[in-house]
Amino acid sequence: MSKGYIICVDDEVSVLETLAEQLLARFGESHIIETASSAEEALSLIDEIIGSNDIVELIVSDQVMPGMKGDRFLEQVHQRLPDAIKILLTGQAGLDSAIYAINNGGLSRYVEKPWNIEELSKDIKDLLDKFRQNLENQHLIQALNRRILELEAKQT
Repeated sequence: MSKGYIICVDDEVSVLETLAEQLLARFGESHIIETASSAEEALSLIDEIIGSNDIVELIVSDQVMPGMKGDRFLEQVHQRLPDAIKILLTGQAGLDSAIYAINNGGLSRYVEKPWNIEELSKDIKDLLDKFRQNLENQHLIQALNRRILELEAKQT
């Protein structure tokens, strides 16, 4: 299977770099780690990745950013990529933004800053395993459906 993408979104450069380095150390063999410093930049990046027929598997977004907030960003991501894993990372957001992201953005996890990288890595690994299993199941179903159509065509 080809490498999937993990996208980290945060307007604080030091947080973004730290998160990307930690994820690269743990998931760099199986994933390409990309960063964006705003929701708008991340949406452009996502469109570019989708346009090249690659797969965005995971998005980790800060909640409090200038322009578009993380919960609204994840809502737009969910419209484009309903199966992608979405994690909201925040040091300031209240319960309202988490509830909004869960209800409208397909949120998989809500993580408070400062995060524990061991716990976050375990959660991400579990979520990525589930994502890849679902993707494999979709491929198997498509192959089965093609085979059924071939067999039906031979019978007519």
